Amino acid sequence: MAYSEKQKEYTMKYLGTLKEVRFRVKPEEFESYQRAAKLAGYSSMRSFYMDAIQEKVEKIMN
Repeated sequence: MAYSEKQKEYTMKYLGTLKEVRFRVKPEEFESYQRAAKLAGYSSMRSFYMDAIQEKVEKIMN
C-alpha cells in the first residue's frame, strides 16, 4: 500500500510533538554499546539508549 499524503500529514504532525536527541560517538564506543545492548537482550539501540538515560535520570532525581 502506498504512503498517502494524508498519512504523511499525520506523521509530520506527530513528529512535530517530539524533540530530537542526537549525539555522535567514536566507532569503537558504538561497537561497545552495541555489544552491551545485544548481551542485555535489547531489540534496538534506541531502547538501550533510552533505558540507560532513564536509569541515570532516576539515579540523579532520587
